[in-house]
Amino acid sequence: MPTGSMDIKKAAAVFFDFGETLATLVPSKEELFVRAAGSIGLELDLDAVRRAYQVVDFHNKYSSVHVKDREAFYRNYNEQLAEALGISSHIMKLGPALTSHFRNEKRWQLFDEVPEVLHRLRRTGLPLAVVANWDANLPSLIEDLGIRHLFSAIVASAAVGVEKPDSAIFLAATEKLGVSSGKQTIFYVGNEYRADVLGPRAVGLTPVLIDRGGRLPHADCLRFTSLQDWIKAME
Repeated sequence: MPTGSMDIKKAAAVFFDFGETLATLVPSKEELFVRAAGSIGLELDLDAVRRAYQVVDFHNKYSSVHVKDREAFYRNYNEQLAEALGISSHIMKLGPALTSHFRNEKRWQLFDEVPEVLHRLRRTGLPLAVVANWDANLPSLIEDLGIRHLFSAIVASAAVGVEKPDSAIFLAATEKLGVSSGKQTIFYVGNEYRADVLGPRAVGLTPVLIDRGGRLPHADCLRFTSLQDWIKAME
């Protein structure tokens, strides 16, 4: 059963996740994996690669706080993807190809709806913040995407030393904006259930799940297939 007020007029602030909420990889990580495999003569099915990522991601989330050796993490991560796809014997060639494709072709792009939604929220006078599990480059990345001026605060896990769903990262954002999760309605908008629903809910924020792929139809929270649908429901 969805919980939390839907009335934007009663809100004190809106916090957003970043990856797959405001922006997405173009090409997607799955598409990049297929391209890298193709460059060494492996023709992989995109849907099979998507399933492999779902399995491996569930157990291996990159941590900007706890991972000390990024290269080692992704080397092990890619080995697990190869194992899930049954192509472990190719990892010696595939590993360098993946590194090259991700380094040279990966870029973040805003979802088309994002600029309009953010501007509509700002016109109401609501302070906005990004609160994300991310490296310290998050502010510069948001600047490069042309939306930095729309946010009153950007809180990256690498900067505060804790990650969602830890309560401290959400409280750091409320402190920066001078709002209180215990006394005011603050929306947290994200795309993952554990980090973006259970985490903010534990400190009194109202979670909003953006479920673009329809993966979580039974989620016990406010759930929408797009930011636009959420905004329309609030007006």
